[in-house]
Amino acid sequence: SVINLRSKTISWLQGLMAMKSYLIISPDKKAVSLIKSSIPADHRVYCSDEIESAYPILHKHNCDVVFIDLYVLQRGGSQNNFSHILKNFRESNPLVGIVIMASKDDIREVVKMVKAGANDYLSYPIDSSEVRLVIENLQESLTQNLELDYLRDRFWKTEWLDLINTQTDCMREVYKKIRAVASTKATVMLSGETGTGKSFLARLLHFHSSRSDDPFIVVHCGAIPDTLLESELFGHETGAFTGAVRTKRGKFELAQNGTIFLDEIATISPAAQVKLLQVLQVGTFNRIGGEVELKTDARVIAATNTNLAVMSEKGEFRRDLFYRLNVFPIDLPSLKERKEDIPVLIEQFLKRLNDKHGKSLRDVHQKVVRAL
Repeated sequence: SVINLRSKTISWLQGLMAMKSYLIISPDKKAVSLIKSSIPADHRVYCSDEIESAYPILHKHNCDVVFIDLYVLQRGGSQNNFSHILKNFRESNPLVGIVIMASKDDIREVVKMVKAGANDYLSYPIDSSEVRLVIENLQESLTQNLELDYLRDRFWKTEWLDLINTQTDCMREVYKKIRAVASTKATVMLSGETGTGKSFLARLLHFHSSRSDDPFIVVHCGAIPDTLLESELFGHETGAFTGAVRTKRGKFELAQNGTIFLDEIATISPAAQVKLLQVLQVGTFNRIGGEVELKTDARVIAATNTNLAVMSEKGEFRRDLFYRLNVFPIDLPSLKERKEDIPVLIEQFLKRLNDKHGKSLRDVHQKVVRAL
């Protein structure tokens, strides 16, 4: 059962986290000594006074928590490239907790570091109770994240894990809806501005459904002339119209048992709307010029960058078709609603461009990130 799975997962995670190792990067011997005294005696503690000498320790001992002085970061010239430092820290342990140490006067810079991906911070003078509280919070957060990741990864296919990485609650909600509906046959309506990832989510839905081994057919409705769209979707018989020199199977036939993705659905003609409504209602259609009734079991995912509800109220789109398409709506947030994901997206695009062009670009300047 889910309860037993969760209980076993928590026990496994607690066992996994029984031993801890820490790395303190600071030239302040008093602060280093105080932090060491605040850490349980059976846990390992390593020290360094600069970033370069800290890397070998991280790779060799797979440290769970890193305390690092803001001054060390600034002295190393990494203030404007902190995301790159984070990547280096997390090469050996992707789940390492990073705590920034700084004076209260530098709180604004610390906030930037936390936004860039650090987990927490301590202010000078260091207080033992604060150190213990930070460690407890990190352990609790790590346990929760590991548990969620463990259960999440049982659903998401490995090759998609990097692509669904997000730092925002609005996109976590979107992926939660994807998990809820992927295994069903429900028709899904993806709504959002151009460029918000509707095509990506349609593929995500298909490849995490029970239909993943069957066809995934894409139809860009807005790119096909009205006179050809009906033939493209439903096919035609020989001689059905001028130029129809042979029988053509439509996309709904090709998508049998799989998924058909209708992008820019708001652009389809009234005639195509009628036929599409029939497919959604009873699962049947006719080729243009054909008398034989054909059946399809294709799952429909539609996408639009316009408000179909408003269009249907104005009579610009069939209301009954809108309700058939809008069975499970998913609204995609615009990029301005998920600015925290910009560094994540940059990383994905850099990786894709490096693979495509044989480059090895590691990062972009923080000024570029801020401009974006």
